Amino acid sequence: RTELVRTIFGADKRLSGEILLDGTPVQINSPEDAIRLGIGLVPEDRKAQGLILGMAVRQNMSLANLDAFTRLGFVRRADEAREVQDYINRLTIRTPGMDRRVVNLSGGNQQKVVISKWLMVQPKILLMDEPTRGIDVGAKSEIYDLMRQLAAGGISVIMISSEFPELIAMCDRIVCLTEGRVTGTLARGEATLETLMHYCTLRDHAIVKEEAVAP
Repeated sequence: RTELVRTIFGADKRLSGEILLDGTPVQINSPEDAIRLGIGLVPEDRKAQGLILGMAVRQNMSLANLDAFTRLGFVRRADEAREVQDYINRLTIRTPGMDRRVVNLSGGNQQKVVISKWLMVQPKILLMDEPTRGIDVGAKSEIYDLMRQLAAGGISVIMISSEFPELIAMCDRIVCLTEGRVTGTLARGEATLETLMHYCTLRDHAIVKEEAVAP
């Protein structure tokens, strides 16, 4: 699953197949291509892939959208600070200030910084790989609420999760993958712990095909 979303985002090389956006094939060979097409990625490992821990909240948050704050090769710090503070307020990021090093924040607040970074580029699609892993219950609830708000605002949120209750509570549609292949697609109301376990542990793809065409 992680490899799939990283490939969609252009972080990993695509070996076969094609990527469709609004039904149209697109070429995504790098994260820059994905960002230009309106795709953001909140990665599975925020510390290794989503943040530069030694840098400040401000720098981490504006990193993917520096062009918006740059003129004649110089970053307009006042504009950057205004935008960063807006997201600190909107996502209730608990930090003494935007110049606080992100390594000193809690896991939940670090994750909010990663999410803010991608919201700054105003994505059409936000890929979220295990977005609540390693954070406390309160921060999880806040991120769930944020995801609902983003979806209600027209952003397509694609969440990858290993937690079945989380998927059942949050998703309008669940696509199950096993060994890189789709084994089942469930609409809201169809997914239960039992059906998810069934499709996520299928190994015989001939059975999957037979089930898919069964009346």
